[in-house]
Amino acid sequence: MLDLPFDDLTDPLRLADWLELYALLSPDRNSSRGDLEGVLRTASLFELDDGEKIELKVLEVFEELEQRIEAAREAYPFGLDYRGVLRLKSSNWEEFPVYIFCLCLSYRPLGETRVGPKLFEQISCLAAQGYLRGEAVGFGSPRDELPSSFDAAIVEVCNLIGEGEYREQPTLRRQDDALDLVAWRDFADKKPSKILMFGQCGAGRNWTDKLGELQPEVFWRQWLIGPVSPLPIRSFFTPYRVQQNMWDFYARKAGVIFDRCRIAVCAHQEGTDYTPVIVWVRGFLAQDVQ
Repeated sequence: MLDLPFDDLTDPLRLADWLELYALLSPDRNSSRGDLEGVLRTASLFELDDGEKIELKVLEVFEELEQRIEAAREAYPFGLDYRGVLRLKSSNWEEFPVYIFCLCLSYRPLGETRVGPKLFEQISCLAAQGYLRGEAVGFGSPRDELPSSFDAAIVEVCNLIGEGEYREQPTLRRQDDALDLVAWRDFADKKPSKILMFGQCGAGRNWTDKLGELQPEVFWRQWLIGPVSPLPIRSFFTPYRVQQNMWDFYARKAGVIFDRCRIAVCAHQEGTDYTPVIVWVRGFLAQDVQ
């Protein structure tokens, strides 16, 4: 059986993640209310004779699952029936690569590899594209699509969005200055004055510590010459789910929040090659998930 997320056994978000992964890994491709109740009793999280506390916690978890179904819509890989059984919609989870990838990426602390976070940046670009119905490019270091050097990357971004000019500052050195992606939606005329979005990705367990690090207006005035109207919208991307009672608090710091469900909806696009993400998930599922 898949181990519980022992870092926080009282968090309904983490327990909901456990139920999803348990369904994904189970031979019958489902998990249930009974599975969760059983492991909570075994873990002795609550007094064994206090069934009411366990039941209340289980209710919290299933309320979260219902919210995920509503938020992720067709990009959500699971269905939930009236008996409290969470079941994978398809025998092939690869039909839902974005949500499954974000689930796996957020379930345990990241290792030393940069593969997972870099793939998440690419998925975040897809989500930004889908949301704006425009274009997006990854800016985070190390860069794949853009030049590796910071100044050359900004020059290329200016060329892509058709606005601004690099402000050279030889005494300052940066890798990305908290900017992980740039997204925009052009008009047919390709002229300035359009929607621009600057985004930061937080793929690690400490993602809440990064909220507010990216300041698009400051970044623009520091590194670019020329006015832009309107200024870039601040956004933040995380593979985690956000506690509903903390949503407004985080949004004030982060701007437009893309959590796991929002990312799944916006990046779930037909005709997109998700092969690198699918390969990463296969490797994750092949390991002993802790």
